[in-house]
Amino acid sequence: MRFNNLLGVTVSSYLTAQVLAQQSSKSTGFKGCDALLDAGLGNITVFPLDNAYNESVSTYPSSESRRLRPSCIVQPRSTEDVSKTVKALGGASGAGSWDIAIRSGGHGYFGSNGVTRGVTIDLTFFNSTELVEDSSGNWTRHWNGTSTLTKSVARIRPAARWGSIITYLEQYNLSVTGGRSGHVGAGGLLLSGGASYHIQQWGFSCDNVINYEVVLANGSIVEANTRENTDLFKALKGGGNNLGIVTRFDMRTFTIPPDGVYGGILIPSWNDVDILNKQFLDYATSIGGGSPDHEFIVWRNNDAQPNIMVMAVSTDGNEHSESFTPFDAIPLEMDFRARQNLSQVAESISDTGGSHDMGFTLTLQATTEVMDKCAEVFLDLTEDLQQSDIPLLVTFVFQPFPKNLASASPGGNILGLHKTLPADSILFDVGGTLNASEIAYDGIAYSMIAKAVEEIRAFSASREGHSSYIYMNYANPEQDVIGSYGADNVRFLKDTAAKYDPTAFFQDRVPGGFKMSRL
Repeated sequence: MRFNNLLGVTVSSYLTAQVLAQQSSKSTGFKGCDALLDAGLGNITVFPLDNAYNESVSTYPSSESRRLRPSCIVQPRSTEDVSKTVKALGGASGAGSWDIAIRSGGHGYFGSNGVTRGVTIDLTFFNSTELVEDSSGNWTRHWNGTSTLTKSVARIRPAARWGSIITYLEQYNLSVTGGRSGHVGAGGLLLSGGASYHIQQWGFSCDNVINYEVVLANGSIVEANTRENTDLFKALKGGGNNLGIVTRFDMRTFTIPPDGVYGGILIPSWNDVDILNKQFLDYATSIGGGSPDHEFIVWRNNDAQPNIMVMAVSTDGNEHSESFTPFDAIPLEMDFRARQNLSQVAESISDTGGSHDMGFTLTLQATTEVMDKCAEVFLDLTEDLQQSDIPLLVTFVFQPFPKNLASASPGGNILGLHKTLPADSILFDVGGTLNASEIAYDGIAYSMIAKAVEEIRAFSASREGHSSYIYMNYANPEQDVIGSYGADNVRFLKDTAAKYDPTAFFQDRVPGGFKMSRL
């Protein structure tokens, strides 16, 4: 055994004892952790030698985020715990290089919900869903052939996963505009926008939040809705983590068919890409009045070859929807459509995590020439990766983005779509995935994807009907999400933040996420 290894073994037990002694004496050497212990939060604060600490960092979906090692992690059990945590950390000196991160599901981009030096506020225990009756009326859960709003309200905690949320509500024949992948957490999606299987009927997920429970920078706990703190209510719909820590989302619910939806994954041949593009464009430009049908298309370069996956779901359970009849005219390599619960559909596209991911997003015109340009860029990128022997899995995802989203929010939002979404469009998501063992390719892979996205953006910008809107949930850290909301909304967000966070705690001490202070 080498001497330095022997030394490491010899001092290991000593270091363990020292760390435990520091914790018990309320002195860790880290300002943020000491502040938590001084505030009496030692029982919910964990350190690198604790099993709960390692469980927390190991459950990030991204392999990059799993390597982050904060000085300590605080895991509140109640809203009051969150309040005490914010007060304690806000009162600690910010001198030196240490930061604070807020984590709900942990699916945001690397660095948005974790830190290397400092404190991570891990909302893991805020994972419940509760159904309550609105005080203004009776419960309505009867399915009459079409989805209708009810008086029942789903109270959702930020770390709850959409798979469990949807499963819980299905027992009452109800649902909400939640995430489409079962493993994604509620918090980040609801503060950023949120695309669901019902987006074409009920708008963004955030547009269906009717009340927020929020912990502000001074530790106070407030409600935000259309009656109280109305400016905060609006700003939270797209404002990310700029304003406070949301500890509960109250969402309106709607009825769903008791025997499930009809849909699932289809695998057609790339040879039919032109037929599929036409079908998708016809669908995407015909749902502006609301539709029970939801679809998105994924192009992938599996085995260095282009292939297609389609998710097609009739949320009203219709097995013969006109939106999807074109699929009957082409040969399908696989067809997994079936009558099933929506929670099963969501679980079918869940990700176990552990990979290294990168991504960008754009809003594109729903036209043939734009789809053709995307195909050209995708095929060029696939070939370049193959020739360069770079093991990057690339996905181009096309989703409907109807113009009526601009008017779907009770109380409004700050997304600015009434100005930036001139017509039915496409929400375009470009992703790249490397296995954790392939991280050495990160730099070149990232630059190749960025170049491809820029080529498509420039082409779109040169055509009529271009939209500058950037969807936060899919955005790259270098994209200007908040700026894409428009100058009026940026000003509104800054004014609201100045009112509710006058010390700029969530700007200066919590650097992760898309910050308005950088505009």
